[in-house]
Amino acid sequence: MAKTAKPTAAAALIEQHCTVDHTIPGTTVVMQRALTPHALTPMKHPFLFPQTECEDVALAMKLGMNIMLTGPTGCGKTALPTALCAELGLPLVRFNCDGETRVSNLRGMNVPAAKDGVLTLQFNAGDLAQCMIKGMPVLMDEIDASTPGVRFVMQPVLEEGNRTLHIPETGETIHAAPGFCLFATGNTVGFRANRRAQYAGTNAMNAAFLDRFGCVIACSYPTREVEYERVRVNVPGCDAELVDGICRVAKELRADAGFTSDFSTRRCIQWARLAQHYGAVGVLRAAHLSVLRKLENATDARVAREVIKRVFGYDEIEGT
Repeated sequence: MAKTAKPTAAAALIEQHCTVDHTIPGTTVVMQRALTPHALTPMKHPFLFPQTECEDVALAMKLGMNIMLTGPTGCGKTALPTALCAELGLPLVRFNCDGETRVSNLRGMNVPAAKDGVLTLQFNAGDLAQCMIKGMPVLMDEIDASTPGVRFVMQPVLEEGNRTLHIPETGETIHAAPGFCLFATGNTVGFRANRRAQYAGTNAMNAAFLDRFGCVIACSYPTREVEYERVRVNVPGCDAELVDGICRVAKELRADAGFTSDFSTRRCIQWARLAQHYGAVGVLRAAHLSVLRKLENATDARVAREVIKRVFGYDEIEGT
C-alpha cells in the first residue's frame, strides 16, 4: 500500500489561504472562511453575531477599508472582530494601546546580537511590521489611549490602497501583503470630551487620523431582548427568569438619569455566571461581586441597589 505523504509547510500555508463561502451564524452575511485555521486564529467563544454590524464589517473588509468600532465599555467592540476572525479561521494580532506603547513596539528596533564573536546591532521587526509582511489582520484596541507619536507612525499604514511602513533603521519600506487589514476600537472617537472625562487616559485624535478610517461602526448596548439572548448564549445553563431580571436591571439603569456609570453587557454576563453558581439565594451576593462594588460613586450604588431590590422583589440588600 502506498504511503500518504504528510503535507509540507508550504502546502499547509497554501491551504490556509484557500477559502470557501461561509454564512456567519445567526445572520445572512456570507464571508470567506479559511479551509485551515491559522495558528494565530482566536479561540472560539460563545457569541451572538449582530446582522447589521457584520454586514458593515464584511463590506469594509471587501473594500479594503480600515474599520473603527466605537462605543461604551463592554458593548462588544473588541468581541466582534475577534469572534469574526475565530469563525473565519483568520489570524488576529491584538495590540492593547496605552501610554506605554512605543513606536518601536510596532515598527521594530535594533537590538544587540553576537555575530562571529563580535557584538553588533541587529534589527528586529516589530509586531505591526511582521503582520504587514505576513498579511495578517490587526486589532488596535483602545486606540484613543495611544500617544500622538504612535498615531503619526500609523498614518501611512492606514492609507487604504497603499499601506506602507518605513523602517529608518534599515531604510526599507514595508508594503502590506494581501490579507492585512486593520481594526481599531475606542470609547471616545478621540474628540468627545465628555466621554474622555469618563474614560481616563484617552486622548484626542486629529481629523487626518480619523479620516483614514473608511468605516466607523457605532456599537451600543443592545435592546433588552437581544441582551437576554447574548447572556443566554454565554451562560446557557442559567435560569431564564434570572437572566431576564438581570437584563431588566441593566435596561433600567442605563435609562436612569441618576445613574452615571456604565452598565455593560459584559457585566450582565458576569452577574449571571456568578448567580448560576450560587443559585437563587445568591442573586444578591453575585450582584455585589459583579456590579455594586464596581460602581463609580455612592449615588450610583444606591440607585442600583434600589433597582435590583424592585426587579427581584427584595426588601433589603445587605452589604455594599
